[in-house]
Amino acid sequence: MQISLKLELSDKPGQLLAAIKPVSDSGANIISIMHQRDAAASDGTLIVDIVVSLPQGRLGQLEAALRSNGIEIIRIGTDHLTCTKTFILIGHILHTDLTDTINRIDKANVAEVTELHIVMPGITQPSTAKLTIKAAGSAEMDQACKLLMEIAEEKELLIIDEEGGLA
Repeated sequence: MQISLKLELSDKPGQLLAAIKPVSDSGANIISIMHQRDAAASDGTLIVDIVVSLPQGRLGQLEAALRSNGIEIIRIGTDHLTCTKTFILIGHILHTDLTDTINRIDKANVAEVTELHIVMPGITQPSTAKLTIKAAGSAEMDQACKLLMEIAEEKELLIIDEEGGLA
């Protein structure tokens, strides 16, 4: 079964290994890891998102092993993100720090950027990106949409929502 984990790690050497070793020991296969050093929180922690394929019946073992390694589990599950919206962003997406845009949405802890496709016609020309956001529910999605609009205004990006209207 596929499981997504959102973990909080201390921002010190060896902590990523402390999170990955229990995953391996549980027999899980890592599908993806998102770990960005510049996403450190002011309290000296950072967030790591891991998606794994885990054999049936091993989730409890994995949770216990993570906790015994001092890893804080923020979220664990298979169906936590039930509300999905897709947007088109147009503008100088890369020049305005795409990583920052994604991190700000993810770090708000109400939604996650789950898909991104980008077209870059030339270094001086605007890029186009298809961005998919998933949230736990409609209230969380509304918060994420508001945040995305604030970011787009700040970075002078045009947003088109999935219904084709300007967001």
